[in-house]
Amino acid sequence: MNIGKQIQTLRKEKNITQEILAAEMGVTVGAVSKWENGISIPDIFMLCSLADFFSVTTDHLLGRAGKAEFMVCDDAPLIGRAIRDILEKEGNLCTGIAENSSQLFDKMRTSVPHAVFLDIHLPEENGLDSLKRIKEDYPGVKVIIITADHSEETRHTAEKHGADAYVTKPFLPEQITAALSC
Repeated sequence: MNIGKQIQTLRKEKNITQEILAAEMGVTVGAVSKWENGISIPDIFMLCSLADFFSVTTDHLLGRAGKAEFMVCDDAPLIGRAIRDILEKEGNLCTGIAENSSQLFDKMRTSVPHAVFLDIHLPEENGLDSLKRIKEDYPGVKVIIITADHSEETRHTAEKHGADAYVTKPFLPEQITAALSC
């Protein structure tokens, strides 16, 4: 268990300094430095505050992050079920399948997953717009684009908006599990 390394990695992913993290947590910069260097560890209350701040679980901070919770948003029910089945065989937990962005955001208000598998072409709201909303509202959530769109322009736009992975349909089960692991 290397909490300090996890804190440092998450801090760098958020592109914040030790000073900013210290101010957000109400501690000294020295305390953050000690955590990151393994000299001391945060108490349980601070651990919970850090997990909330970084939008991760305390298990993730403690290095015990095992299987992931995920959601799928695709207007083709067969795709949603296929992704669910592939990942649940690996021990991951599907916390929701949505057929449009409204359903997805309703589900995310009650349960924030580790990752969302998101189709680009959805009814109501374009998947790229949903991607931007997820990254703004839930910055710790990994977004994996699942699409039949093979264009480089779409891939580039998705990456520009923060997509963590991009999988084209039809896909192999290994592509889905690899995308969740990235």
